[in-house]
Amino acid sequence: MTACSHGPLRMRPLPCRPWLTAREWESRMARFLVLAVIVLALLGAALHPLLFVLNLLPFDSRGLTSVLDIAKSFIADLLAWGLIGLIAAMGTLVAFGRWSRRRSGIAKSSRSPGAGSASEPAQGRMVVAITAYNEADAITGVVKDFSTQEGVVKTIVIDNNSEDATAALARRAGATVIQETRQGYGYACLRGLEEALKVHAADVVVLVEGDGTFAGADLKKFQAYITQADIVVGTRVVPGLVEPGSQMDYFFTWGNIAVSALLRLRFWDSQFLGAARLSDVGCTYRAIRRDAVLRILPALEVGQDHFSPHMMLVALDYGLSLIEIPITFRRRIGTSKGASRSMWKGLRVGLAMMWHIMTYQPRRPVLDRGPRSLAPPVPEDVAAGIASGRS
Repeated sequence: MTACSHGPLRMRPLPCRPWLTAREWESRMARFLVLAVIVLALLGAALHPLLFVLNLLPFDSRGLTSVLDIAKSFIADLLAWGLIGLIAAMGTLVAFGRWSRRRSGIAKSSRSPGAGSASEPAQGRMVVAITAYNEADAITGVVKDFSTQEGVVKTIVIDNNSEDATAALARRAGATVIQETRQGYGYACLRGLEEALKVHAADVVVLVEGDGTFAGADLKKFQAYITQADIVVGTRVVPGLVEPGSQMDYFFTWGNIAVSALLRLRFWDSQFLGAARLSDVGCTYRAIRRDAVLRILPALEVGQDHFSPHMMLVALDYGLSLIEIPITFRRRIGTSKGASRSMWKGLRVGLAMMWHIMTYQPRRPVLDRGPRSLAPPVPEDVAAGIASGRS
């Protein structure tokens, strides 16, 4: 074989296609089992629609009563089979995770579940962004409650096209009012995060609604935990902290728990049963470190009512640490405009949350973990010789 004038021709071997890591296997397995749970729930209740149709044929009062009974039984079977499938999926993931880690020899992570990812601890200087839509009855009290809390350097109200005196009352109470013309809770939150980043004196951003359901006194809890995590979210499913008559009835409590379980399956961890212990992904009271907001804000894109789980999806996808804490939840002041306005609105929002969790595609850039080929890298002197020969 003849050599060229610049020495023998050396070709870099093509890299081999890498095997999936244990984490990647768990992620794929989790997505598959999430779909399997839904299919099992539907198949488990599939016999009842047939009986439903048969009972419609002799349409009389007894047939109508029987139809209603079958409809209730169908819903019960759907929930029961879904729960059975969820338990089976979680057990399978635990066993699979242990097997894959033992097989690949991966050691347990040295990072504790509550360890923050930022290099410097947050000092607790907070800017509070309050989202509001026709909250004239409550906004004055909410602004005063949060602006007087220790550590709050500024209070911002994001007015989302209110038709009442919400904006004027918020200004009178001492808040900075920002108008967001794009209608939707998610758009108001996005604008709140953008405006909060302009307050350089604060290193923590707090999102909260202006309906009077949340207590400013709970900011002390967020301050205590934000030094240990990137995001701290509240949970409204703790007995004793939920005021009787609030919006967290049986339907919304169990609905939030179910959606939270789905999100934990989506980011499964066989050691901690999920990337975060979540029970209420719909809670809109949360604190985020400034550096975490800067990291995930470009990827936040949902403008409607399912923004809260969307933020958690992006945060977990980007590897941020998340802690859930119990908070006080009170009866709202005025009329509800969100998912809790009616059961059907809540059902639509819940289904949108579940669909978004199942169809979410990872957005974070793929990190370079080093050479994937079994062949040794080209020596620097050889690479320099090839480069000089081409010039």
